[in-house]
Amino acid sequence: MNDYLQYAGKTAVVTGAASGIGKATAQRLVELGAEVHVIDYAPAELPGLASATRANLAVREDIDQAFASLPEHIDAFFGVAGVSGLQHDYNTTLLINFGSYKYISKTYLETRMSEGGAIAYVSSLGGINWERYQEELEGLIQVEGWDAIVEAIEGIGLGDQPGPAAYALSKRLLNLFVAHSAIELASRGIRVNTLLPTNTETGLTADFAVMRGGRDQLEANAGLNNRLAVPEEIADPLVFLNSHAARYISGQPLLVDFGARNLQLLGRKEDMLDRPLIGEAKAARS
Repeated sequence: MNDYLQYAGKTAVVTGAASGIGKATAQRLVELGAEVHVIDYAPAELPGLASATRANLAVREDIDQAFASLPEHIDAFFGVAGVSGLQHDYNTTLLINFGSYKYISKTYLETRMSEGGAIAYVSSLGGINWERYQEELEGLIQVEGWDAIVEAIEGIGLGDQPGPAAYALSKRLLNLFVAHSAIELASRGIRVNTLLPTNTETGLTADFAVMRGGRDQLEANAGLNNRLAVPEEIADPLVFLNSHAARYISGQPLLVDFGARNLQLLGRKEDMLDRPLIGEAKAARS
């Protein structure tokens, strides 16, 4: 049987592998024969890992120390770790969900990857409509270096808002960053994609239930099959995106929602996120 994914012997790095989608992703990569290194704030316990490093993605020194322990060459990177914002402030939510990955990509991935390398981030359906509101996002995308990223986030001036208010913005920024990166890295043969999952049964489910008014609301706004996704249903397409089988796919925001987005596209359900997130938040404070 042909090995269409071709992960055997490849070096893969996964963030957020202690639970949920990240753990399911790391498990699948181990099964496929990859050398799997994981990074998480919590301890990751999974048989077959090459290494497991604990790091806080909101702290530059933690990120630097984590990558100092990783191999010099990386074939595939899976940015899965993220926060809901319920347990974090507004600026930290943006920094973990977006800023840390911009820093990791520019500082480490782009120097440790060669032709055939692949990067995939887990975004969210909360990050849809990024292409419609690029103007208010570009200032955060164009900055370089950790200090500049932190300064740009603080410069939005919404640090006094609750953390969950930053969630959709952080995912929208991540989607736009991927679009830029796919263009910038194309000449080097490095692919970059993002995966936008629907509501999924993970360690953050309880947070999102609070944020959205109950678990029943999560289920009602998940896939058209009327249930939450399970981690493996998100991890498998994520693994596909960085595989040899997807070698001509780059710059794509892949929706994994069992068709639910079509309700909005066909006008059968209101798109509650079709609005300028930064501008609206600032206007609400005026």
